[in-house]
Amino acid sequence: MDQSHTQRLSFSLVYPIALCLVLLVTGCSVSYSTDVDSEQKISDEKGNFNGDLDVEDQFGLALANIGDLEVDGVTDIAVGAPFDDDEGENRGAVWILFMDSDGKVDTHQKISDGSGDFTGDLDDGDQFGRAIAPLGDLNGDGFLDIAVGAPLDDDAGTDKGAVWILFLNGDGTVLSEQKISQDEGDFEGDLDENDRFAHALASIGDLNNDGVTDLAVGVPYDDDGGTDRGAVWILFMNSDGTVQSSQKISSDEGNLDRDLDDEDHFGTAVTEIGDLNGDGVTDLAVGVTGDDDGGPERGAVWILFLNADGTVDSKKRISQNRASFDGQLSDNDRFGGALANLGDINSDGTDDLAVGAKQSDDGGAERGTVWVLFLEIDGEVISSSKISDTEGSFDGDLDSGDQFGAAVAQLGDLDGDDINDLAVGASLDDDGGTDKGALWVLFMDEVDTDHDRLEGGIFSMSQDDLANFLQNPGR
Repeated sequence: MDQSHTQRLSFSLVYPIALCLVLLVTGCSVSYSTDVDSEQKISDEKGNFNGDLDVEDQFGLALANIGDLEVDGVTDIAVGAPFDDDEGENRGAVWILFMDSDGKVDTHQKISDGSGDFTGDLDDGDQFGRAIAPLGDLNGDGFLDIAVGAPLDDDAGTDKGAVWILFLNGDGTVLSEQKISQDEGDFEGDLDENDRFAHALASIGDLNNDGVTDLAVGVPYDDDGGTDRGAVWILFMNSDGTVQSSQKISSDEGNLDRDLDDEDHFGTAVTEIGDLNGDGVTDLAVGVTGDDDGGPERGAVWILFLNADGTVDSKKRISQNRASFDGQLSDNDRFGGALANLGDINSDGTDDLAVGAKQSDDGGAERGTVWVLFLEIDGEVISSSKISDTEGSFDGDLDSGDQFGAAVAQLGDLDGDDINDLAVGASLDDDGGTDKGALWVLFMDEVDTDHDRLEGGIFSMSQDDLANFLQNPGR
């Protein structure tokens, strides 16, 4: 390696640190933005998907990155269609999509009451597939497993809800399943009728350090403290899919401190957000779609800094009026209805967040929106980017009522350009028939960085400019 190359390499390592020092000296702040580079739609008519969808299936209402199930080097996706009618009305289904790197479907496998070797007992209206979360290889058999929500399951009472743990084979069929409900799976939490346990699901890693992945379960119609305030259950799991122990987070429990209002629907969506504050414990983002900050049902996201026992150490609310969020929300946007950890896409050491607002009216009524939030370690928002029918360089064709942003999932680097990509559900898309549903694979562009002078100007500083500044700071 020649000397000049060594110098360039060394400078590339110190550039971020030096830039931060320059920003302090010159009185500037940093903001980030990102856009869509290209997109691929998957629906009844597009994306090489030849599965049989029916009207009102709402394919795309849940999404999950399930890793490389068939071990071909490409991330695969689980897609919920909770209003599928296999063997009965609205029993629900999950589609396993084996993906190609161009965002199209290679092959697929359906899991429902009549497909995919699933032998669990579903009833009409259960809405199996309303939520999906990857669990890694929970049982240690070499294949990836998933959790699936059925929030209108009636075990022990109407619409109390349930989670199904599906131990998968490499072809996407089900090897075995374990149900978690008021009656099954060793879950000892107290559910009430109409709680809708498992409306949302998220893997949160091994929170209690026992070697088994744990699960966050959203219950947005829980009535602790008031009507439909919502709750989240932290389930400490066993490797057989049963529950070892649990911790509830609500207005009354888990140290949340009664900061919710009636009909907030805390727990509409959940996702892990990494160890945001660096205390060694995974933290959680929770959607609160009924939050009224700034106007009725504009929505909010709560960042919960967790303790290892599942209780809340501290929290931060992101909404129209809080946490330095500069995006403009409208009444009934329901910001926070879908959440995904995007990873550290701006390379500042902190994971960033995708947030769905499926009832946003950008471009037309309820076409929907996804927000990308660049986060600080304390949960404050550095800056944000919007992806919709009118913003973010998204060129897909959305129609009114599509509800783009109904679900979001990070896909990793699907196309091999070293940039994490994103899947977005549009569950009321009408390709092939009314509300059959769709998803969009968004190949994201690299993150842009702007350096804003506090007095209002903008400058961009290259590595050469920074080198000159450091060598001759007075010029």
